[in-house]
Amino acid sequence: MARSSVSNTVLLSVLAVCAVAVQVEAKRDERLCAADPYADPSTDRCNPLRYIPNKAINITAAVLYFIVAAILTFWAFRKRANYFLCLVIGAWFEGLGLVLRVAFRNNPHSTGLYIVCYLFVVLSPCAFLAGDYILLGRLVSYLDANRHLRPLRANLVSWTFIISDIATFLIQAAGGGLSISDNIKTAQAGGNIFLAGIAAQLASFILFSGMWIVFGVRAYKDDKELWNRPGWKSLYWAMGFTCICFIIRSIFRTVELSEGYIGYLATHERYYLGLDTLPLLLGIATYCYFWPGKYLHFPRNGSIGGIEEQGVPMEEGGGRGQIVTGAGNGDGLNSGSGSTTASDGEIRRGSAEKA
Repeated sequence: MARSSVSNTVLLSVLAVCAVAVQVEAKRDERLCAADPYADPSTDRCNPLRYIPNKAINITAAVLYFIVAAILTFWAFRKRANYFLCLVIGAWFEGLGLVLRVAFRNNPHSTGLYIVCYLFVVLSPCAFLAGDYILLGRLVSYLDANRHLRPLRANLVSWTFIISDIATFLIQAAGGGLSISDNIKTAQAGGNIFLAGIAAQLASFILFSGMWIVFGVRAYKDDKELWNRPGWKSLYWAMGFTCICFIIRSIFRTVELSEGYIGYLATHERYYLGLDTLPLLLGIATYCYFWPGKYLHFPRNGSIGGIEEQGVPMEEGGGRGQIVTGAGNGDGLNSGSGSTTASDGEIRRGSAEKA
């Protein structure tokens, strides 16, 4: 499953990063460190950030991320959408990364702690992008509207971008590990690899956002029946807003890394908070209200059916029944109860036929 691949990749990379951090911390040379790390952090060569993270703002941001993660976790149990768990997990990891930034204040010379917290806040958004990749495929398949993504099919679109997301994730993780080397050339190579991963991720997500636009334009122009069908466009527009948020963050990271790890953007916390932390928070918080499970109702067996009259055959009560999606309102996308029911008449007719 796509969600399992993303989650496993995140967890394995986190373990690898922690192992690297321990080794780097053990080898760090204290002779170049400033006696007082708080006096002038901008010139302190042992402080990788070149500033001391703002305690109040980072704590506030961490709390907000944990609140959003908790709400998303609630919806994950209340209105199941297992395909979206990667975004939920990423929200928890992003909040943890901010907590580690607060911990970094107490020891700004800790290279190991810096590596862990930096990669948490840089790599966790890969899970947010993966969530959108999966969601577009699910939405298009649910609407039975693959024709509007031609020449590709919805599941192929999701898998293509998920593979791209995992690849860029691993590139960034590898570059981050090399960038903290004591060898200058190795560190520079690591920085360049990291930049390549971020840039590739940006290009991939822009392409994906273009496909999101293409689907909407084709549905609007060529399929008025689908476009006027109630219940799905709220989720579609919500996804578009998250695309804008994630692109803002990706552009910032690409420009920041192009300047180097001690460039102007990287050494001034306000840009990180305003162009990375905030857009990501707004993006994932959007799904606290527009949770996909409230709009997309798939049969228990995992198959994907259309909406309105289309249904999935099933055996029920000894007869042949029919799951009718969106019973009662005709669109099959509202969040109310009774979205998947069986027609009593069809069940009785099936029982009579079997008898």
